[in-house]
Amino acid sequence: MQTQLLHLSGSFRGRTITYAKRKLLFGTTSEADIRFPSGSSVADRHAELRFVEAGCSFYLKAIDGEVFVNRRQIDEVILSPEDLIEVGIGGPKMRFRIHTDGCPTCKPIRQMLRDAREIRGTGGLLATTRLVRHDLFTQATWRRKSGLLLSALLTVLVAAYLGGWIGSAQIARQHETQRLKQLEDYQEALAGITAQMETFRREHSGHVSKEEVQELRADLARRAAVIDVLVERNAALKKVLEVYSRGVCLIHGIYTFKRQQGDQLIPVVGPDGAPIELEYLGSGFLVTAQGHVITNRHVAEPWWNNSMVEPLLEQGLIPQFIHLSAVFPDRPPVAVDPSTIRLGQDGIDVAVFRVAVQDVPVLPLYLGELHAARGERIVLLGYPTGLNAMLARAETDLVSEVLAVAVDTTTLIAELARRGVISPVITQGALNEVRERRLVYDAETTSGGSGGPVFGPDGMVVGVNFAVTRDFGGSNFGVPIRFAQDLLP
Repeated sequence: MQTQLLHLSGSFRGRTITYAKRKLLFGTTSEADIRFPSGSSVADRHAELRFVEAGCSFYLKAIDGEVFVNRRQIDEVILSPEDLIEVGIGGPKMRFRIHTDGCPTCKPIRQMLRDAREIRGTGGLLATTRLVRHDLFTQATWRRKSGLLLSALLTVLVAAYLGGWIGSAQIARQHETQRLKQLEDYQEALAGITAQMETFRREHSGHVSKEEVQELRADLARRAAVIDVLVERNAALKKVLEVYSRGVCLIHGIYTFKRQQGDQLIPVVGPDGAPIELEYLGSGFLVTAQGHVITNRHVAEPWWNNSMVEPLLEQGLIPQFIHLSAVFPDRPPVAVDPSTIRLGQDGIDVAVFRVAVQDVPVLPLYLGELHAARGERIVLLGYPTGLNAMLARAETDLVSEVLAVAVDTTTLIAELARRGVISPVITQGALNEVRERRLVYDAETTSGGSGGPVFGPDGMVVGVNFAVTRDFGGSNFGVPIRFAQDLLP
């Protein structure tokens, strides 16, 4: 099978190109297989599209730039036919298709006209004409090319299509002007969204190097060995590892934005005309038998203090959850009712929500004085890197099976949970500073670990992990647990 792209915009707009290579590099560098002009929204090495024979699938992976598939930003995704790919914000768009080896290069007339209609919406009349001409000479068989009757029919169809378009252009232009006027205040803000709050990477042996996977596994093994030594010396930490770790959940959310129009909420759309959806992952932990889960406010309310979407909020747009769930080790995902969320105030990055779970360990909270614990050993649990660590630890065959079934993040998480792969990463360090509203420690973490519990040497939760120091792993931050306690019944 080969990659086939219908270029809707950009320097290749109006062309349907089939690529024989199994790995394609998008970018502006001279090494790029799909090369775009410099100075655009495309990075030198922007993204990579690879065909993996093991899963008989096409994987698209962002490298140095933002990539959107079907209006949602991705780090890595399994492509399906007719997926819409956008390289960079407002960058070149293309429709992904699969060309089967050995089949004649032939596109049905109906498909040619459908493509022409889609090109018209982004590339204009000139690009539409170029596409029809290109498809006629490169996508039709020689028999069709030589068939005068069919050529005449194609000419009539195209002329009728373009004639109808020109005849209705004025009315369409009026509707388009009205629509653009309604969205004028929002387009500039949409262009400023450069990334989702937190994204996941589906990295496994099929689409990253074996060396990278081995390095990650070795790193996890080294950390586990350190934890094992600590566990042998401390019975409290042993309970954290063997019991309380099962009370730490992976949080998965998808949200969108709407605007008020009269009595209705109208979805805000992106450059392709489809509603915006932003997706992220975080951590949390169970603290009551009634199902109360503590996490960060920026996990329970992902648009809070989020500079990427702040322009949208300033324009009065209303954020809404499309999906919010929590999954504990050895348990299926459970839905989170957003109405149960209680948020920390005065800038404190904590929140509580409620879920319906059974037989999940409740984590104990330490509410005493923390200054005496300065310099003591702490243990941090959570899901840094989102799903990366779990996929790296899993067997290669299992990862291939899961990715063959999953169609999006939601189904991927469900499959990993069903196979018992969901489990938190455990790191350790020292509690370096205890402040009024902040704990400072050197236990390593990263995006996805937000909301995880920070355990003190006695095996009780002393804080909620909430921030990392970019480009420096020596200091990470947590909220003292007493601030979260104030949100519980």
